[in-house]
Amino acid sequence: MSVRSIVTFVDPADVGQQPAALSLAMDWAKGQGAQVVVLSFPVDVLDGAAEDAQDFARTRAALDALADKAGVPVSVIDRSSFAYGIGEVFADHMKVADLGILTGRRGPLVGERLLVNAALFDSGCPLIVVPRKGQVAVPRRALIAWDGTHTAARALQDAIAILPPGSEAIVARVTDDKDLRMGQSGIEAAHHLARHGIKAEFRDVPRNGREIFDALTATAKETGCDLLVAGAVRHSPLHELIFGSVTGKVLAGDCDLPVLLSA
Repeated sequence: MSVRSIVTFVDPADVGQQPAALSLAMDWAKGQGAQVVVLSFPVDVLDGAAEDAQDFARTRAALDALADKAGVPVSVIDRSSFAYGIGEVFADHMKVADLGILTGRRGPLVGERLLVNAALFDSGCPLIVVPRKGQVAVPRRALIAWDGTHTAARALQDAIAILPPGSEAIVARVTDDKDLRMGQSGIEAAHHLARHGIKAEFRDVPRNGREIFDALTATAKETGCDLLVAGAVRHSPLHELIFGSVTGKVLAGDCDLPVLLSA
């Protein structure tokens, strides 16, 4: 399945720095003949002044110039109404797209948290979270986290839908994590990928006392993967504080690889 529509977000103040999420969206769209929808508006207005029409005109002109240079059709959208939350606005656009791409949060800013959580849990669309630093390319080799849950299965299907032709994948099950039923075998998940033209293998990853997140990211780097794929689970703040989670660490920008999350 080809990607035909990508939604991303860029803060107007960051346009000139070509954020990683915007660069990846442009590169992906150019390679697959897709369009990019860019939402651009302040998410955390600390001085009480929202962006005005003149500011947005400058932002649109800068983004149009980048799109012309890349040869990619781009629609630039402001926050058209303050009657709806910023997360709702972004999630609504993702609902009618193939893929959303966001940059990991910079910190505890409320607006960024609302945006990324709505994109992940309210859109029904796969979301890629890219690291804040470093160059990011369209992925060709993915590490797919497998624990037999429905969110892992959803992430597997989303990876099949968005990975470019000729991609490779490793289905990784972290041992000492969950007891899996025989019917949820990661080996069969690898076979399923192969039937869709993705060269895949299954691998057991010993936990060795590490957090699941650390075991997965270390394996991804060791095996030359440029994308981590995982199912996303919404935990309570208390659970996050005590136990942590892969989802929470990714959304907090703690991964230096792009991560495809599916809820």
